[in-house]
Amino acid sequence: MIVSHKHRFIFIKTHKTAGSSVEMGLAPLCGPSDIITPMESNASTEIPRNFHGNSSLDKLYARSRFTRKLINRHSGLLKSWYYEHMPAWRVREQVGTEVWDSYYKFCFERNPWDKVVSYYLWKKHGQGRTVPPFREYVLLKSHRLPLDAGLYFDADDLLVDDVYEFRDLKHSLNRICEKLQISFDGELPREKHGIKTDRKPYQKYYDGDTKAKVSEMFAREISTFKYSFD
Repeated sequence: MIVSHKHRFIFIKTHKTAGSSVEMGLAPLCGPSDIITPMESNASTEIPRNFHGNSSLDKLYARSRFTRKLINRHSGLLKSWYYEHMPAWRVREQVGTEVWDSYYKFCFERNPWDKVVSYYLWKKHGQGRTVPPFREYVLLKSHRLPLDAGLYFDADDLLVDDVYEFRDLKHSLNRICEKLQISFDGELPREKHGIKTDRKPYQKYYDGDTKAKVSEMFAREISTFKYSFD
């Protein structure tokens, strides 16, 4: 997630939409006062910055996973806390109405049937987790699916200015940078890639039950962006 005061934009990061690559591509173009949240691959670099307040508790919260388990990240005890997949409504609360209303806000979205497969394979191969077969993973309520509408919607209100299509990532990012007058060469680092060791066309993973489950769970995204299984 990025809040760029230098370029006056806010990037809301969704799951499995090359958000990490977008973040790593835009981060070097940001200013010293901009907010860039940490993720697995950049946490120990100079890229994450200004994502927490300067109080003793804020600093402890940033470095202590145990403290983060004890205190909710939206707690009023924290002066500020920005994190990777932070919902737009919370970013608005943190930056204030004036910044929120005057900055350009955007995110990316992806066909949910394709997205669920990518998410499943990331859990299985990228994170090395023990996961059940795909059908069981999708149908069991105990397993999380990458539902992101809540990151950029508030009830029925779309909070960002634009939601771009993942399949058109490179062209869309060039358009965004032209709009914001950011000098960008169009090249993105490849983050979280090389894990699709058994990847087939996403349709091949589904049967009638799993297809219907994703259709039900992602009904808002499917309706809003006119996604189809084929």
